[in-house]
Amino acid sequence: MELLQFEGVDLGYGRDVVLRGVNMRVGRGDFFGLVGPNGSGKSTLLKAMLGLVKSQAGEIRWHPRVPKRGYVPQREQIDPIWPMRVRDLLRLTLCSLRGGRLFGEREPAAVPATMEMIEIEHLANQTLDTLSGGEMQRVLLARALIVEPEVLLLDEPTAAMDLVASQKYLSVITRLHHECDVTVIIVTHDLPSLIGRAHRLGIIQHGHVHSGLAGEMLTSEKLSDIYKEPMMVKKLDGHTVIFRQAEIVPGAR
Repeated sequence: MELLQFEGVDLGYGRDVVLRGVNMRVGRGDFFGLVGPNGSGKSTLLKAMLGLVKSQAGEIRWHPRVPKRGYVPQREQIDPIWPMRVRDLLRLTLCSLRGGRLFGEREPAAVPATMEMIEIEHLANQTLDTLSGGEMQRVLLARALIVEPEVLLLDEPTAAMDLVASQKYLSVITRLHHECDVTVIIVTHDLPSLIGRAHRLGIIQHGHVHSGLAGEMLTSEKLSDIYKEPMMVKKLDGHTVIFRQAEIVPGAR
């Protein structure tokens, strides 16, 4: 079932068009990866999905029964100097769903349950200003999940993490996708991190979005066509690797 569809969409700010003629779709239950270099328009496209940026042309359509959405922004969009504990942030999120009505002294069961799901129980009483980049992203993920979303949208969630922390975080997202039947839309500049995870891919290059099934997109021919560079997709010890084909210099040994 199609959950979200873009048809001939132009996106930008004023006269500045960032993306042209976007045609792509996300199905219910998909793991959709949106890839592109910094400044290519990834966040603009994600904001359009959230209704924060209006299309300049074309049409963006959600399923008639608009699904409940959870959003994980980039870390730098959150002010870490708030004198607030992690558990207080989650309580405040639940409070907003109740129209601002406060809870009593008894903590809602969803708070410890969500912290346990994301494995951040040990951070419950820490304030936001004491968290590392990876810890903050896990907290923001917990805040998005506590609303029990059907669609989870993540904007460069691993940008502030090292390789190990990044892989652990993506493993949590993958587990949530499988176990909780959450549709995932994740923005990243790291295409290899999506191999084996994403069902569908959108690759942004020079103002255009190339979208399709991961198996169709991750071929040497397709990537070479998108990037206008000789790209290679190979299997190595059971893993898919992507690299730019080295130029052969005549006479070199």
